[in-house]
Amino acid sequence: MTFDTIRQRLWERPNLPLFVEDQPWDADLDARLREGVAATLFPGRTLRDASAAAAMVSGLLLWNDSFDASHSLCQGLPNSTGSYWHMLCHRREGHRGRGLRANLANTRYWIRQTGAHPAFPRVLSAAVETMQSLGGGFRWATENGVRLQSAGVWDPNAMVDWFAEADAGALSPETRQLLERLQLREIETLLDWCAEQTV
Repeated sequence: MTFDTIRQRLWERPNLPLFVEDQPWDADLDARLREGVAATLFPGRTLRDASAAAAMVSGLLLWNDSFDASHSLCQGLPNSTGSYWHMLCHRREGHRGRGLRANLANTRYWIRQTGAHPAFPRVLSAAVETMQSLGGGFRWATENGVRLQSAGVWDPNAMVDWFAEADAGALSPETRQLLERLQLREIETLLDWCAEQTV
């Protein structure tokens, strides 16, 4: 399967929950991604960065809720991009393992390991665009979109805070849906960045 084919399949998913589901969304896709497909993602093109290709597969697995496989893969990537995917894994881990509080604390650790990732400006732009697309009637989106845009840098810690608030019921269902969209845009943006580094 090619990168575009896999992405097209994942886009058929109705929504991406804040936290991973117990089972992969598409079991067949999970099996194919575990086969070591990095070399077949871009047929006819030469892979120039095997680490970026592995990071991209980790991201595709995470999008598919193949948590353990995604986590194992990004855990073996000792660079900023591996740390970024590792951070996203633990943020999506939710109540699994030691629970949400521990997983979000682990997320913050991996944010520090990630540092100022080169994809952050694109992620910021995607997040602000997503929030602005809702118009001025969505106060939470307007206020936080302005805050992000004014800061001029992507703040992954803000997403951690918002996830905790959503889980505690402090945010409206509409805001939780927006967070799901923001997370998907972040994953998609980082995947695109990884694809550019891969070939």
